[in-house]
Amino acid sequence: MTSGTRTVAVPDGKPNAPGLIVQDLSPVLRAGWEALSFQPSGLTPPDVQVAVGPAHVVEAVNVALGVYSKEGVQLVTSALSTVFATGSDFLSDPRIQYDGLSGRWFVAAGDFTTGQVLVAASMSSDPTIGWSIYRVPSSATSECLDQPILGVGTLNVIVSVNAYSDCFSSTYTFYGAQFWVMNKTDLVNGVLSPSVWPSPRYAADFSIHPVRMEGRSLIQNMVATLWDASTDTSSALQLFEVSGSPPGAVVVSETDRAIASAALPPPSTQLGTVYTLDTADFRISDAVWSRGLLWLGFNEVCPGLPSTACIRLIEVETTARTIRQDFRVSSTLRHYFYPALALDGAGNLAVLAGYASGSEYPGLVATGRLTGDPIGVLQPPVVVKAGLGVDQSWCDTNTSQCRYGDYFGSSNDPSDPTLVWFAGEFGRGSALGWGTYISAVRMKAMLTLNYSVDSGPLPAIGPMLHFVRNGTPDSVAIGAEPVTFLADPGTAWRIDSSFTTPSREARYVSRASDAPNLAGVANRSASTSFVYQVQYPLAIDVGTGGSVAYATNSTTHTVAAGTKDVVYVFAGRTVNLTAIPTSVFWAFTGWTGDLAGGAASNAIAVDQPRSIVARFALNWALITAISTVIVIAAVTATVFLVRRKRRARPPPFPPIQQGPPIPPSSPPEGPPPLT
Repeated sequence: MTSGTRTVAVPDGKPNAPGLIVQDLSPVLRAGWEALSFQPSGLTPPDVQVAVGPAHVVEAVNVALGVYSKEGVQLVTSALSTVFATGSDFLSDPRIQYDGLSGRWFVAAGDFTTGQVLVAASMSSDPTIGWSIYRVPSSATSECLDQPILGVGTLNVIVSVNAYSDCFSSTYTFYGAQFWVMNKTDLVNGVLSPSVWPSPRYAADFSIHPVRMEGRSLIQNMVATLWDASTDTSSALQLFEVSGSPPGAVVVSETDRAIASAALPPPSTQLGTVYTLDTADFRISDAVWSRGLLWLGFNEVCPGLPSTACIRLIEVETTARTIRQDFRVSSTLRHYFYPALALDGAGNLAVLAGYASGSEYPGLVATGRLTGDPIGVLQPPVVVKAGLGVDQSWCDTNTSQCRYGDYFGSSNDPSDPTLVWFAGEFGRGSALGWGTYISAVRMKAMLTLNYSVDSGPLPAIGPMLHFVRNGTPDSVAIGAEPVTFLADPGTAWRIDSSFTTPSREARYVSRASDAPNLAGVANRSASTSFVYQVQYPLAIDVGTGGSVAYATNSTTHTVAAGTKDVVYVFAGRTVNLTAIPTSVFWAFTGWTGDLAGGAASNAIAVDQPRSIVARFALNWALITAISTVIVIAAVTATVFLVRRKRRARPPPFPPIQQGPPIPPSSPPEGPPPLT
């Protein structure tokens, strides 16, 4: 949508919502520790920032920089004046980012003594080694360059400010917003005089916010809420694009998009004191870009709740420069303020926010959404750090209002794309002053699942959910009450479409209408209830000499002679049975078990586990009759053959008769043989 917004009333993380059993919560808190805190020489508010590199976590607050291991071991704490070598200059408003493309850290802070912005680039990926220091503008000014904002992109480092005539007088003139585009390669290489392009003054604009760019892009984005000074409201979101890099040409373009009007947030109440917390205004608190999508957040009053502060979240598609979603995050029970935003490697959004109420000390919560979640949907907030006491570090007795914020910090983790980091302020008690807390979180797909049975009892163990949790395949049973399971984003999950009880006394089958919802990819959170239908087993035991044909559930089947089969039947349905002898030599003798009777065709209602036996026996009457016939036929055939043999006997041979004697043979005629 291009205008308008919606309000998302998020659960408050106090009692669970009715019927919801929270087994797991997302964002998942991985690690956290109390970090830099108020010092007697420190400033209020802390202006908390955090950046994370391959092996270090660096927190920046007013006047100090703290370097930690990722396990929370404090390695180095340095004053900003030491990092920038500025002596007694008054420094404030620090910003810090780690740039994964160059492997360098960048820090910016305001030097309010010289009227300049300080920029430091680390000499390596180790923030304890050393820094190259720069100033913009290069020469001191008499102006107040307030609240510098740092943005590191592929080509450039941009710092922006609000320019005033004076920082320390109650009377001042606002000159407008301005920014400087610095060649990043020059800063990384430690060039003494890096190429810098100064923008003109934007007299009508306020707090132009360079976006933290997570990924390569030749265009660097900036955003701002267009402030209507006559009404102290904003109804437009300003989208800036910076292309080119000095010393070459730098081109800045701007597009404004209408948004639902934002008004100044009220101060937040806090437990244990009449002093309230300053929730600042609706300038951009944080903004981050990744893969064509830009998220930003700021504070405002909750529409319809004029005494409640809430946060506003907007997502922008930067190629078309259109607003994809725009919503407020509010609660009737507490205030939310100072959002910090981070995108993990899959583009899932994680959000840190401060909270407080008349019944709660100032603390920190995290929430977020996956890339596939419906528009305007956030996960329930998880308390990252509960407040330990009131925050009265610096309060105005005339207004009963205490400074807080002015912003919190966020960072992705270049070593773990599933992890994001936050840092923010929490209340420690008026005597202790402010404290800060660093935490790492992971976004997960929250699968809130339960099932019911439309008839019959619930089994002791329900259907299994198969999913990936923390990189490992897992299987757990879901129950009748809603339970939330956390799946790794982007991984496949499924629920059994049918399951059988361990004793096999029943089987449960999901409804056909639920089939599309039984599997998916964890790119969104889901809350789904499934309905299963119970089936009871019918055990059919068929004796030798026949088979049994049955019809149920719109199917037919035959159980062969001498075998057993188990068919599961929807509760209360009837199974039609037909006993079929193998041949005429076998006869069906009847049913036993849960079915009685001698009729070959019968039926049984399966309203519980059933077992039947079909019995067959040899048909002795038929066999005897057939045998008798065969014997008679055999005897008859034998007699007939004997008689035929007698009729066919041949007559005796005749006697030999005597004839005349044969005379002796005469010599042959002709001449005698030669001698």
